Amino acid sequence: MKCPICGTGTAKKVDRKNYPATYNGESVDVPNVEAFHCDNCREEFLTSEQTREMCVAVKNEVRKKLGLLSPERITAIREKAGLTQAELEERLGMGPKVVVRWESGKVIQGKAADTVLRLLEREPGLLKDLQEIEKQRSKQQERYAPHLAAGFIRQTNGVVKRARAGFHASLIRTK
Repeated sequence: MKCPICGTGTAKKVDRKNYPATYNGESVDVPNVEAFHCDNCREEFLTSEQTREMCVAVKNEVRKKLGLLSPERITAIREKAGLTQAELEERLGMGPKVVVRWESGKVIQGKAADTVLRLLEREPGLLKDLQEIEKQRSKQQERYAPHLAAGFIRQTNGVVKRARAGFHASLIRTK
């Protein structure tokens, strides 16, 4: 492979035992990283695919360091609970695609969400409690929905969108 940095050297694949990285202030060593090394400019670099893999690997190492659940375990907990990703997001009060990103390893879950997931794993009956909390929250929000100022439009997906001229669109979740 021709070196994309100097343009003249030949880049060869190399394996490194540990690759130091930092994510959100957390320093980790990622084991068994495959990279390329140029025989001319001596630079080491990653391909696009290697970079994507490295990003997930760094986040997985940070999860380990912080004692957080792995993406695979999050998936197993969700599946054991019989929930879709969207249903788990709703129960946890998260936005769309959050669980998708946790399970793909692209985003690290917070400690509070991690704790709730661990509790669900230990006590599946808590799922009903979470559902009841969400129902109570929805009822409370619905009490305010009729009192919203003119110019708000209720969407069918349970979101109220502010649509008045001169204002930025803002969303209020009502489900």
